[in-house]
Amino acid sequence: MKTSMKTRVSAYGLVIRDEQILLTQLADFCYRPGHWTLPGGGMKHGELPEETLAREFKEETGLDARNLSLFHVHAFSESERGLFMGVQIVYRAEAEGEPQVLEVGGSTAAVRWVPLAALSTLPRVPGLDIVLGKLGQLPS
Repeated sequence: MKTSMKTRVSAYGLVIRDEQILLTQLADFCYRPGHWTLPGGGMKHGELPEETLAREFKEETGLDARNLSLFHVHAFSESERGLFMGVQIVYRAEAEGEPQVLEVGGSTAAVRWVPLAALSTLPRVPGLDIVLGKLGQLPS
């Protein structure tokens, strides 16, 4: 019997300002409810990663991601969810203003600027820890 693996390619924005990082909290129906992650999400067919980031960032934060530069790409598989492969494209970005979730009923329950010093107190998705490790900001 042939088994197929689902692949999800997604784009995320890494925004840090004034010793704070912009994070979103996953909704109750998501695979890791209540966990914090970078703003962003899955690419639609025919969409470029930068377009995905612009769309998802706006829906999840109400802000515009500007001055994008590629920061990191990583891939992972999760056997707990069946045969699943994820590819995450992370861009450094800039954003100004106070965030608010615009997309009603989506995967984002909350958004906020989080002090880097407070990261250890939050439940985080593994992908966020990969990015924080690349920054040298992995909380203990």
